Amino acid sequence: MLRMARCRWPLFGWALWWCLSPATLWAMDVQVLAVFSDRAVIQIGDERTQLKIGESSTSGARLLSTDARMGRVRLLMDDQEREFTLGGRVGGAYQTPRQASTRIYRDSSGAYTTTGSINGTAVRFLVDTGASSVVLSATQAQRLNIDYSRGVLTPVMTASGNTLGYRIVLDHVIIGSIRQHHVQALVLPGDSPHIALLGMSFLNALNLRNESGALVLEQRY
Repeated sequence: MLRMARCRWPLFGWALWWCLSPATLWAMDVQVLAVFSDRAVIQIGDERTQLKIGESSTSGARLLSTDARMGRVRLLMDDQEREFTLGGRVGGAYQTPRQASTRIYRDSSGAYTTTGSINGTAVRFLVDTGASSVVLSATQAQRLNIDYSRGVLTPVMTASGNTLGYRIVLDHVIIGSIRQHHVQALVLPGDSPHIALLGMSFLNALNLRNESGALVLEQRY
């Protein structure tokens, strides 16, 4: 619950001003879930919101800038600028470490899709437990500045037939608060798959379960 300080500002029929005590915003848990060139998805306390640059959350944090390549955002909180990184979590008070976990919901087609990052750049993922590894198209790999040509050329069977792909190792992959390093991946020629597949090279280190319509991913310790 947010603790509200008293306000003497007038209230109008079309607007209600919420006044947060200066200590409240600093004490809240802040997590960056996704970063794009002009916006970011941020969790502040119990509030998950997508903000464009210049917009403010209901708790009063304003997005000043984003760096999608480096996975960083700058927020104005209680009149002070703060920088946060993708997948990082900052809280104003000490909290007992918790297992990293995230929830993924079905999209309009019924598939579990989510936004995460590869090597610090935002990527849209489709959860695919039938894929042995994370799978990218060559088009996606180029956008991520991944030199997949140095990978191991490997025969691959796809829905379109047999082809050759490149096995590579990604520096890090982040989904929500879950971060994994040195993740095996496969790059396929062309622009398919159109959305990156989050396969078992990432999922094997997690516990998966369905809970209230969401797919819960939980880091094992």
